[in-house]
Amino acid sequence: MHSRNRDDRETNDRPPSALGLLLAIAVATICCYGCHVPPPAGIVIQPPTLGATVDEINRQQEENSEPAKLIVYCHEFEINLQDERSVKSRENVEQSSFQYEPPQRVRGFRLTPDGQDHVRMIAKHLADLPEESRPLVIVERSRTSKRWETIHEYPVHFNDELDKLRREMVVEVLRAFGIVNADDLVVVAPAYPTGLNAREAGAAYFNALGNWNQGNRSGAR
Repeated sequence: MHSRNRDDRETNDRPPSALGLLLAIAVATICCYGCHVPPPAGIVIQPPTLGATVDEINRQQEENSEPAKLIVYCHEFEINLQDERSVKSRENVEQSSFQYEPPQRVRGFRLTPDGQDHVRMIAKHLADLPEESRPLVIVERSRTSKRWETIHEYPVHFNDELDKLRREMVVEVLRAFGIVNADDLVVVAPAYPTGLNAREAGAAYFNALGNWNQGNRSGAR
């Protein structure tokens, strides 16, 4: 009897186990901070509409891409050379007695047909905006010019003179469509949408072509 009471006292004198200590800390934490739960403080949280997060990301991406529509790219310009037919006509005139002056095309640079349509769309977009809130129009900086003093004459160099001519051309077209402050809006700068390089574009093309052929093969079965 005395031995049993002694065992009970020894058991009560033992320190609490690690698990019991953790449970005590957890309970104390809940008691201390349970009353400070921020809103909705126990109210059932309604989940957002399915796709709401993705839709917001897509909307933000679309909004960020809007300024890219105002970039006039290098491939939207072409060299405005003299027509070969007019050269041949001039040679024929020199050998005949007829006084005929063939039509001449001014040597320089001009917009391609697609480039002209693009600048018209830019002009319409700017015309719909107040003059004080019109965004900048970017003429992509060229980087495919040769330097004849180099050894290999690779067409990989900048050309400030060419960029100036292209900028002036875009300014004149915008002015013709009623954008009077076009000279303040058009700037020469790199096009920030990087696009695909040759290797990436080739891989994308062959991947798409491979998937198309694979679909045809599966359909033929």
